Amino acid sequence: MFSKTRRQLVLLNSAILVLILLVSGLALYTQLRYRLFHEADEAILNTAKTMKNASIDQMLQEDHPEPDADRRTSYFFWDGQGKLIIQYPKHDFTSEEAQRFKDAAAGGALQTVKTGDGRDYLTLGFANASRETAGSFAASHVAYVVVVRNLEEENKMLDSLRMDLVIGCAAGVLFSVLIGFFLAGHALVPIRRSWNKQQQFVADASHELRTPTAVILTRTELLFRHPQHTIEEESQNIALILKESKRMGRLIDDLLTLARTDSNQLQIHTAPVPLHLLLQEITEQFELLAEMRSIQIRSQFQPAEIEGDDNRLRQLIIILLDNALKFTPPNGFIKLTCHNSPHSVRVLVKDSGCGISPDDLPHVFERFYRGDKSRSRTEGGTGLGLSIAEWIVLAHKGTIHVTSQEGSGTEFQLIFPKKL
Repeated sequence: MFSKTRRQLVLLNSAILVLILLVSGLALYTQLRYRLFHEADEAILNTAKTMKNASIDQMLQEDHPEPDADRRTSYFFWDGQGKLIIQYPKHDFTSEEAQRFKDAAAGGALQTVKTGDGRDYLTLGFANASRETAGSFAASHVAYVVVVRNLEEENKMLDSLRMDLVIGCAAGVLFSVLIGFFLAGHALVPIRRSWNKQQQFVADASHELRTPTAVILTRTELLFRHPQHTIEEESQNIALILKESKRMGRLIDDLLTLARTDSNQLQIHTAPVPLHLLLQEITEQFELLAEMRSIQIRSQFQPAEIEGDDNRLRQLIIILLDNALKFTPPNGFIKLTCHNSPHSVRVLVKDSGCGISPDDLPHVFERFYRGDKSRSRTEGGTGLGLSIAEWIVLAHKGTIHVTSQEGSGTEFQLIFPKKL
């Protein structure tokens, strides 16, 4: 799936780059071609204008009819009977080629002529308006002048540009394909990671739901085997069904919460929350449970108020205290403190439990991750609590950090800004 997507991204990026290169190259080629031939047109027009304003007969007498030093321009002089008198530079073209130039320029407009050797020439013809009877015999008979400009340099420049554009386009395509595969691979890394997490999440959720479902199904079938039994006689099966149903309900609620957080459908409703009072209330609720397990809860709260969602903050503290209670042995303690500062509030939840191994510590906020899986399942854990806790803290623009040492306990540190 991802290989196909990667190829599609590369092809799309390459096609876009090729299109950009083609459009840019075509625009560059068109602009340069226009400028080159426009300059050639201007050059031959200016030459013809200079010759029209001068005495052609006098120029021929002085044997330098060229009005400028541009050796790419040739001049042909014809008499009234259509005979070629002379060309400058001399003998560069055959009589047939000279006649082709004259025929092309007969209309008095700029025309392009291709000779037998494949070269292009720009031609312009005009009548000699300043014929003089004085001077040499040849000069006195000039009736028509043809100016011819060689376009070889312009064509060579355009050919070179075309070759450069082709090479550049080919190199661009090759480069785009190579870099496309590289960038597409990097672009797909978070997508692939997200996809793998989603697949793992679905697999873990299915696995977690399979156990209580199997237990409920099995125990229900046992009830039907003895329809004559009283509720008291089947109380053990009924209690187990109730326990697994509650566990499944908690799991489904947690899954729904995480699914909504992933799709940004779950929002927090902010209001001023006296955090010290909230912590005090939750602590009092857990004191009885802790006392039944011979665990002492030590608390110290400084008055502190933050902006947040009361229900979500309550859920967060309950998750942390519930985890601490599960993994703290009898005669242990749980410490819960709240410290106020000018811009933030810090909450510490510390226990003297079994701690978390260094290998498991980086994964404690991952969904369905449980270091001691057998014990977590016995305690009714689903491996989603800390993932939800992390989301609640981040939703309040806070930070959560955990430190632990095996055999010495675990400490969660929460820092909340006072203003969201």
